[in-house]
Amino acid sequence: AESLAQKLTIIRQHTRLPIAVGFGISTPEQAATVAKLADAVVIGSAIVDLIGKIGDADDLADGVGKFVAPIAVAVRGARLK
Repeated sequence: AESLAQKLTIIRQHTRLPIAVGFGISTPEQAATVAKLADAVVIGSAIVDLIGKIGDADDLADGVGKFVAPIAVAVRGARLK
């Protein structure tokens, strides 16, 4: 199977548009790995799952913010390397 890096190399040969990657990304480490290769990291299912677990609308923004904060730090750190 081709690696993500190999697939992105092929895709970049056919477009100059930014490339977003996401599927099963739920940890800062995973996001940092993808951030080194892609233009954007998409975290969808993990946030949807978290919203279901939080349940209370009053706690939603705070809960998602706490989940996303370390991921954002990891992505920024990966881009600086």
